[in-house]
Amino acid sequence: MTSSTAAPGAHRPAGEWMPAATLVLHTADGATQTLRPERIAERVSRIRAEFRRAVGPDDSVCLLPDGRAPFPRLLLELVAALGLPNPVVVPDGDAGASSPAHLARLGLTARALGGGPPPDTTGTGERLPPAALLLRTGGTSGRLRYAVNTSMRRALGRDRRLSLAAALRLKDGVRVCLAGSVRHAAQLSMFLDALNHRAEIHLFERPDPARLLHEVRRHRIQWLVATPLHLRIMQRQLRRDGGGTAELETVVHMSAACPEPVKRFWHCALGPENVYEVFGASEGIGTTVARGDEWEKRPGTVGRGFFTSVAVRDSAGRPLPPGATGDVYFHGGTPERALHIGQRDLVRWTGDGYVSIGDRGRIDPDGYLYLEPRPQLRITVGGTTVLATDIEDALLDVAWIEDAAAAGVANDVTGQRVVCFVVCATAGPESRKAELIAGLRRVLPPAAVPRRVIEVEAIPRSPSGKINRTSISAWAQQYSARETEQ
Repeated sequence: MTSSTAAPGAHRPAGEWMPAATLVLHTADGATQTLRPERIAERVSRIRAEFRRAVGPDDSVCLLPDGRAPFPRLLLELVAALGLPNPVVVPDGDAGASSPAHLARLGLTARALGGGPPPDTTGTGERLPPAALLLRTGGTSGRLRYAVNTSMRRALGRDRRLSLAAALRLKDGVRVCLAGSVRHAAQLSMFLDALNHRAEIHLFERPDPARLLHEVRRHRIQWLVATPLHLRIMQRQLRRDGGGTAELETVVHMSAACPEPVKRFWHCALGPENVYEVFGASEGIGTTVARGDEWEKRPGTVGRGFFTSVAVRDSAGRPLPPGATGDVYFHGGTPERALHIGQRDLVRWTGDGYVSIGDRGRIDPDGYLYLEPRPQLRITVGGTTVLATDIEDALLDVAWIEDAAAAGVANDVTGQRVVCFVVCATAGPESRKAELIAGLRRVLPPAAVPRRVIEVEAIPRSPSGKINRTSISAWAQQYSARETEQ
């Protein structure tokens, strides 16, 4: 772990915590606003006073930053709220779902600044743990709910020698870019850690993966947090223009599994010791980290626990030996409690404090975790199981395909068959689809070759870059139904 001096104010009460970083905010209209620590402290202090007046002495009331406010105001409201003892709800851009009235229907009392008086309805039952953070989640499955995270806010003002960002080589004076939205767990967790450093953090109101390489070069970014989608797009652009990555030194990728060819490209570009994969969950139950050179020795691993104990157990909760596949459990100091509000998922706790939210995998003798693909990625054709991600990786290696998603549809003969949706970079003849399928037969097993490729304008993805598998499955079923009718 990288050592550094403690952040200024590391031992202050949470309400007095202030960021050490400079924020460079890029708004949707192309404007840029730079907020230095002293200016941030001035504005955050005023907003904290507004929140205190709005909620009074009741620390159980959730604070709700205004998701409709201008981007700089939203960021400052979020930073201000996080430094108070109340639970905080992170607005995700859905104004209807991120409102006091909606949260009241889930049993929560919440207050936002501005926008008129609070609703007449109030929370009727949910009492959140101290310093809880509520994050909308479910981007892959499409089953949206709130995750209750009690670990992320521990980053505020703590000794940086204990921080994940420092372990990932973030240092004072570095120019940082968070390529995704801080409304979502992966980017927000790194944002809170980075705020303790005297760094320059670039944030974008509407992150555009197609412009990320341009922004990295333009602002001479040195430390980048991105998703595999960002890295794949940048890889293509680098191959096309033959240019470099300016002063980029370190890449941290999160939010989804990274295809092996993309990961190896960045290992070659920056050196594997400068590329990190971080795996965690919105619920904040634990984190694993794999540095690139560790991954090269153990392809497929998501790393070892970072201040987290990782275990694999059978269906009865009994520990399994190294190499055996079972349910993945984390122990990261999370007390036993409900981890979701609204749509709840299966959560299993053990008597010794380990928790599982349904991931499966194995651990090798050295403690490195390997995850099994989630069920929504599996397509079974004639008894052979193939992965949607493998099919998508093959499609995205085709020059004229910008984005792709695969799904399975029911078939009376084979059980399922593969249907693919693609976004095309350029217009072309219908015949190229037949040529595409013929080319895929050379690189994919027979069961994985799609029977049909359908052009669409966009692939439904969450702001963190994950494909919405529920939407893709619905598209595939609709296509199958229309085909049957014909």
